[in-house]
Amino acid sequence: MRKLLLACVAVGSICATGAFAAAGDTPLPSPAVEAANAQQEHAAMLEAHLAGLRAGLQLTPDQEKNWPSLEAAIRAAAKAHEEGLRQMRERNSAGERPSPIERMRMMSDHLSKMSTELTALADAGKPLYDSLTDAQKRVFGPLLREFVERRARDASPAGDGEGAPGRME
Repeated sequence: MRKLLLACVAVGSICATGAFAAAGDTPLPSPAVEAANAQQEHAAMLEAHLAGLRAGLQLTPDQEKNWPSLEAAIRAAAKAHEEGLRQMRERNSAGERPSPIERMRMMSDHLSKMSTELTALADAGKPLYDSLTDAQKRVFGPLLREFVERRARDASPAGDGEGAPGRME
């Protein structure tokens, strides 16, 4: 039994060493490839979220008429968010550290854009929301809130490592 245990440990350590050596030989993807991968991931998550929101609401045919404007507003907000992340990556790759004053201006711009996006989202979602039943309204809030919170996580230091655009350090 003891010999079997020692043999298993020996084989395991040899396999692990080989795996680490092979992993060390793999080149890291370029920042452009990482950005493209992140963009594809965000697009897939957006599609999944929209499908989940729509399915969770169980819209009637009359309510379906109000769905396209909300979906378009969500897509526009997501596109603006992706553009902000792209600009942030470009700033970070340039290696320039903004001054505290520049950071405050960046934060102000970011909050202003978010305010405009949220207003557009609220305006686009109002006709649909007004047509929902009470049961659908109870589902609508949490599902839409998850979308907004996911965007905030993506822009946070813990989200994708990019950091919030206006984050003060």
